[in-house]
Amino acid sequence: MYITSIKIENLRCFEQAELTFQYPGRETETPLRFPNINLLLGDNGAGKTTVLKAIALATLSPLILNSGFVPYRLVRRTEIGKREIKEARANAEILLHPQDLTGTKISGQKPKFAGMIVLRRGDHEIFGEHYDSTLQDIRSQMYEDNSSAVLLVGYGASRRVEDSDKIDLTARRKARLLRYERVAGLFENHISLMPLASWLPSFRKENPGHHKQVVNLINRLLPEGASFAGEFEQGEYLFEINGTKAPFGALSDGYRAYIGWIADLLYHICMGAPKGAKLVENRGIVLVDEIDLHLHPEWQRSVIKTISETLPNLQFVFTSHSPIVAGSLQKENIFVMETTADGASVVKQYDEEIYGLNAEQVLLSPYFNLPTTRAASFAGELKQLSLKAGRGDLDAALAFMERLAAPKAAPKSSANAVAARKKANSKKKPSSKK
Repeated sequence: MYITSIKIENLRCFEQAELTFQYPGRETETPLRFPNINLLLGDNGAGKTTVLKAIALATLSPLILNSGFVPYRLVRRTEIGKREIKEARANAEILLHPQDLTGTKISGQKPKFAGMIVLRRGDHEIFGEHYDSTLQDIRSQMYEDNSSAVLLVGYGASRRVEDSDKIDLTARRKARLLRYERVAGLFENHISLMPLASWLPSFRKENPGHHKQVVNLINRLLPEGASFAGEFEQGEYLFEINGTKAPFGALSDGYRAYIGWIADLLYHICMGAPKGAKLVENRGIVLVDEIDLHLHPEWQRSVIKTISETLPNLQFVFTSHSPIVAGSLQKENIFVMETTADGASVVKQYDEEIYGLNAEQVLLSPYFNLPTTRAASFAGELKQLSLKAGRGDLDAALAFMERLAAPKAAPKSSANAVAARKKANSKKKPSSKK
């Protein structure tokens, strides 16, 4: 299953928005380096996470109502004096695969319709769904925990891996339906991810083929300098980072955040995959908020390429604030959330190409729209010196050039530096001629 497009109306910061996504197998005018990647950019509060939530809610709408999900402030609130909005909608078009309807021929079919509606009633919101009538079979598949159908997994920015000795699958199933649990991290901050040590060890005997595949996939998904061979010691898996082996719990935040979600993703893939199946052939949608979370810039340069090429049949929708991540993609892969004068958010795709640009160039482009990448105080000082220089102040012009040439060599303010120079010059004695 892939999502081909979504229309949003009065959902949180959006009045109206529409996105058409990239997915494996889609025909495009320009060949894409990473055809399964979609990246959402924008300021804080501009709606990146809201798009991820809209995808999850629209696609899973048939089971959301009784899944454990409670809607909270999804319907857009407007400023005082404007009409009160009573409902929000998200309508998605999804493309099915034989994986979603076992034994059914669906190749060549058009995308199916899936949607959700949220009604505002006083202080509360009520969730409803409206689904394509031809999707009755897939609706029933959503309630089958061991089915590979409707693979949709989502990860919020506050992702945390549960301790393996504290996992209680029975309690999890009582609290939330499985398919909502897979995306619950987008809506609930305290949701924890499935630790690798809680499920992979049993695969060594029960399903050695999948065990080997998971180990290989994790190893391929790690950055240069890191590796995973499936070594298990004292209840934890060991990872080798720059020549040193360490258990998962002793890894840095960046490694734990990244390995945490990819291991959880592979867990959900394995739960629905029959024995003998190739895990990389699974189709599905993966939503990740802040893909660059805790990642060093060097890792940010390669993370998109690694994920796209290792899991080519999955469709990814990421959010990010990283110009390095953005610069690794073509313009067709990028959506920008912008806030209009009336406070609503809109979605745009720019014609300007930023693939291959350095971070400075990307930040100064329309995708981030920064006037400068310098510190605000330093930029303000340069502006003042520039204004003075423009009025004929030669000392200010000199200070401006000095600050541009060697900002680290000017611990004092430029004004103080100019004053000190004048004072020093005034103390010099004129030379006497004999």
